[in-house]
Amino acid sequence: MEWHVLGLVLVTALSHALWNAWLKITGDRIVALALMGASYFVLGLAALPVLGWPAPTAGGYLAASTLVHTAYPLTLIAAYRCGDLSVVYPISRGTGPMLVTLVAAVFLGDSVGPMGFAAVGLIVAGIVGLAHASALRAPSALGLSLIAGGLIAAYTVLDGLGGRASSSAQSYVAWLFLASGTLLLAVGVVARGTGELWRLARPVWWQGLCAGGISALAYGIVVWAIRVAPMGLVAATRETSVAFAAVIASVWLRERVRWPAVLLVLIGVLLVRLSASAL
Repeated sequence: MEWHVLGLVLVTALSHALWNAWLKITGDRIVALALMGASYFVLGLAALPVLGWPAPTAGGYLAASTLVHTAYPLTLIAAYRCGDLSVVYPISRGTGPMLVTLVAAVFLGDSVGPMGFAAVGLIVAGIVGLAHASALRAPSALGLSLIAGGLIAAYTVLDGLGGRASSSAQSYVAWLFLASGTLLLAVGVVARGTGELWRLARPVWWQGLCAGGISALAYGIVVWAIRVAPMGLVAATRETSVAFAAVIASVWLRERVRWPAVLLVLIGVLLVRLSASAL
């Protein structure tokens, strides 16, 4: 993985930790998701005249991923109702790279080499260490976080394959934002009603749109990175967001964090870079 790709993926990791922290502390999380969906919809719609349609071969991946991208944040907000950011976030984000790496290596032919698997192992070990003690006190948060992690793995693989099958990864992402944004908005309307949704959204509309914009840009970078680097390594590097989330949880939310486990994650990231040179 080249340094500029690694740097961009690390930026997306920070962005992801920030919008999850906002989702944790915001008042009505359904309204927050609807606002993020509105941001996705606007960005996707604005990009279509420039980017056009993805290749027809990507259509199935796009449809399946849209459903997963809608189920994932709904599962996430359910987990945040009963667990801390420092519990839910590392478990959900840690499950993803392990599953993605196994699927990519066994079924898709992505080679990451021994050092790459060691890097993923260190990152996952660090994530488990971050969450272990607290998870035992919140079993419902643990279960929901594991489900969210499975959904992360599912959309990572689907979007990796969709981006590769599409004539343009950017076009694929634009249509994904348009479709998933529409569904998230629909969930907000069904759950709160149009009038009530608008009333609740007005005080925080700019926060939601900014969070959605940051999230959309970050994910677009990840889908592009998967096209130019091994899927497992990109997924693992992105999961360094747990280290950023640990700092946010400790400083901003005053949660207890296991710092040695954060160090394991960061060492794993360095191995991701070294593993690229060894392939």
